[in-house]
Formats: sequence, C-alpha cells, structure tokens
Amino acid sequence: MQDRLETVLRDAQQIAGSPEAHLDSPHLFTTAWATLKAARGQGFDPARLRAAHLVERPAPTPEPTEQILDRVGHKVRRVMADRQITPHGPHAA
Repeated sequence: MQDRLETVLRDAQQIAGSPEAHLDSPHLFTTAWATLKAARGQGFDPARLRAAHLVERPAPTPEPTEQILDRVGHKVRRVMADRQITPHGPHAA
C-alpha cells in the first residue's frame, strides 16, 4: 500500500512539476495538484487553479521590422493622400 502511495505521489509531482506539458489536459494537472495538496492535508479551490497562471505561453513571433515599417508607411501615405497632405522634407512618408 505504501509503495502504491509513493508511486501516485511521484507521478503527481512529475505532472505538477511540468505544467507546460499538460496545458491540453487541465483535468490531469488539477488531479495531480489535488493529490499533492491532499498528501499535505490541505485543500484547494480547483476553480482558482489554471495552468495559464503557472505557465506563460510563448508570444507569437513578431513581424520583421521591415514588414512593419512597410505596412505603416503605406497606411501613412494613404491617410496623407486622403487628407490631401503634402509631405515635407526628403524622408517624409
């Protein structure tokens, strides 16, 4: 019986220790967390436990600077043309 309990706790520690591997199965992560808390004689509110709070998902890859500047330049030139604004200086949009 003690061996089984140790195995369950070890598995729960592995799951809770790598939440990023279980983002798609929150029920598994929540069960592991509940097991660890119960082993310490503690309780918890599962509604407050979300893997998103424990792991930051990677941000989307940013656009290359050249693409951003090109897109912004096109928009600025379109707005200037719509408002009939003439650019001043050699580096104007």
